[in-house]
Amino acid sequence: MAVDNIFKCTGNEIESIPDSILEELSMFSMSYEEINNNASYIAKLSKALKEYKNNKYCELPFCHTVEAEAFGSTVNFDHKYGNRIGVYVIKDINLIEDIKNIDLGTGRIYEVLKAISILKKNGENVILNVTGPITIATSILDSQLLFRAIRKDAEKVNQLLEKIENGIINYILEGINYGVDIVSFADPAGTIDIVGPKVYKEVSGKFTYNILKKLEEQLGGTIIHICGKTSTSLESIGLLDTENLHVDGDNYFDMIENISKNNIKFIGHWCLKLNRKNSIISKCILK
Repeated sequence: MAVDNIFKCTGNEIESIPDSILEELSMFSMSYEEINNNASYIAKLSKALKEYKNNKYCELPFCHTVEAEAFGSTVNFDHKYGNRIGVYVIKDINLIEDIKNIDLGTGRIYEVLKAISILKKNGENVILNVTGPITIATSILDSQLLFRAIRKDAEKVNQLLEKIENGIINYILEGINYGVDIVSFADPAGTIDIVGPKVYKEVSGKFTYNILKKLEEQLGGTIIHICGKTSTSLESIGLLDTENLHVDGDNYFDMIENISKNNIKFIGHWCLKLNRKNSIISKCILK
């Protein structure tokens, strides 16, 4: 598969929260940071967004910054334009030893996990959005410094990405323990069309593959939905095969539910934010 055949996603990566929803939940006068750091508020907002979008599932968290914040970066919270990194945890690749491992028992990442439990107890279907290694790395360290280090200091970059890899794996496994139905895995800053074939094959794709491969036998009944750009990137360098399955269902989530008991670990080549227009799901098989 050529780079120009990478999945073209038209979904919006930024979760914009309408003022009307916050008003209905009596949260409009609260700071968005406070909402993002309280499991009860997270669960209520996630359910309200599900109903607003007419979805069959609750989705959380509401941004790509949770993991980077758990590693020590500072986040600016904004319900209209999306949360973003305010201050990187390190300003030099040589300072990676200063980065502590993710503690899943404290902070916003813990509140997200608790929100899964709240939603499941209320009978909701839950999708946990998980960020991939390069996107997290560019939220820990300035992206220009990171990509310069990829060229000049591969050993340090590998140390950083190994720490991120372990954090992502532990986060996903804990999400499964809390009862999440689907894990949505995306690495928007690390796909082959962004970083190029060489960096993807040697760095970004390698670490993404490592994460998924190490999780493969630990998923239980949980399915990982690999973002279409990530799954087609992996396929383009020969780390993944796909098999098209004809599945019944009124929508994409129904289709996923209908295949969930068939020992399928990974699906991809699509976007959860898009309405499914046919009856095909792409099963992903790691090599």
